[in-house]
Amino acid sequence: MNGCEGDPKLPVGSIETRTLTVVPSPSKAMERLNVAIRELKCSPPPLTSGILRLQVPIEEQIEAIEWLHAQHDNLPRCFFSGRRSRANRNGFNLLMDIGNENGDTSFTNNLVGVAGVGSAVFFQQLHPFSYHDWRSIKRFLSPKCPLIRAYGAIRFDATANISPEWKAFGSFCFMVPQVEFDELEGSSMLATTIAWDNALSWTWDEAIRSLETTMQQIASVVVKLKKEASGESILSKTHVPNKTHWDLAVKKALQAINTSTSELVKVVLARSSRILTATNIDPIAWLACLQVEGEDAYQFCLQPPNGPAFVGNTPELLFHRKWLSISSEALAATRARGESRALDLQIEHDLLSSPKDHLEFTVVRENIQNKLESVCDRVVVEPKKTVRKLPRIQHLYAQLTGNLRKEDDEFEILSSLHPTPAVCGLPKEAARLFISETEMFDRGMYAGPVGWFGGGESEFAVGIRSALVEKDSGALIYAGAGIVEGSNPSSEWDELELKTSQCTKLLQLEVPRHSNVENLEIIY
Repeated sequence: MNGCEGDPKLPVGSIETRTLTVVPSPSKAMERLNVAIRELKCSPPPLTSGILRLQVPIEEQIEAIEWLHAQHDNLPRCFFSGRRSRANRNGFNLLMDIGNENGDTSFTNNLVGVAGVGSAVFFQQLHPFSYHDWRSIKRFLSPKCPLIRAYGAIRFDATANISPEWKAFGSFCFMVPQVEFDELEGSSMLATTIAWDNALSWTWDEAIRSLETTMQQIASVVVKLKKEASGESILSKTHVPNKTHWDLAVKKALQAINTSTSELVKVVLARSSRILTATNIDPIAWLACLQVEGEDAYQFCLQPPNGPAFVGNTPELLFHRKWLSISSEALAATRARGESRALDLQIEHDLLSSPKDHLEFTVVRENIQNKLESVCDRVVVEPKKTVRKLPRIQHLYAQLTGNLRKEDDEFEILSSLHPTPAVCGLPKEAARLFISETEMFDRGMYAGPVGWFGGGESEFAVGIRSALVEKDSGALIYAGAGIVEGSNPSSEWDELELKTSQCTKLLQLEVPRHSNVENLEIIY
């Protein structure tokens, strides 16, 4: 059922969450949910539309990524986890009060990650994400049911033509999972969601039958994942653009920036790297390895039916809203981490004192501040400029917080913040046009918003440090670099290499045994 085809002005008949008794394991949770589904079949609701979540708390903490891996290739599927080391700050930290069906037990747990398969309702169109589409999603959500959420992503540039590899995603793609596994601090939860709307020709009976079909494919045995380099044999690596064309694009950007008649101050140019491997890359296993690489980052996966998997490990928050409180971040300028503490501090000092990096960062911070001030009563920037350190790289960083004037401003802030100068440039439209005229590939969801909408809360990261994993086609790994006055083409190319290293180093670059060396193709 595509929720975008409904009337967003008409509320659904019922939005409800039912919490069942606590069980010791995923297999027991499956049994409990199957019994509950059979009971629902015997007593269908009298409503023509609605959404119902059944959730079973599990005593044991099990990683959501491992549960998703156990489901093999059940599609569609999604995964989202927050920045664990920042659990008590503005990340993925919804506090939940979960009582059992008798109402005599209460749990307060921290949500760590969510994995889902199947879609109770999805939202997808070819046109740019609009207020109508946002209202269509919000129609199925309620603050009273905080874990009924729509997970998904939006294209970087909805006006650009969609290339074949991104066709399955449309201009935007969101889903409320049919079967969902929630990893909590100290426990877990398995849930099913049923959504129906007679006006969309999707009845309660059809929704129940679809859920039963999905439940028959769910595995309840979860095996521990080895979060280490996969040892895949990389047969070739091809960059678009290659080094020669990259240098020309950067010089073209600098020429535009330095022209007195041009309004362009910054533009972010990107690269797509095609990695071909001897065997298919498992996107979920790869993502599990990325979790180890970036505990202070968001991990995500979105894979529509008959489509590739969009996976990433992004450090960058676009915005987080809880009720009227909103926060965002400015993240720009990049350096490698030092091999020693002394060298790391020296690199940090160079980053903080670099005029070129200060310009690149200030452009991003001030632009985000201006966007927030247009819909917030007061915006606080603290810290104004510091260094945020990740396992392989470090960036200039600032945090911005404010209070929205009304909840409907959520759509306004999403559409105005994206794309930020950190992934597009400034002014936004001039930079977007330069990118569309210069880049020779479709960014798709790369550098677009990726995250979730909830009833009283929403959170979106920026889909950078990401890849598109295609069966029998390897992976497309994306990275970008901000071009401002003073940028150097070779230095920016090195930055691309640094940013993609967290993905490529999890695949072992080697020539397969019994292969001819000529089969190894690395084009720079």
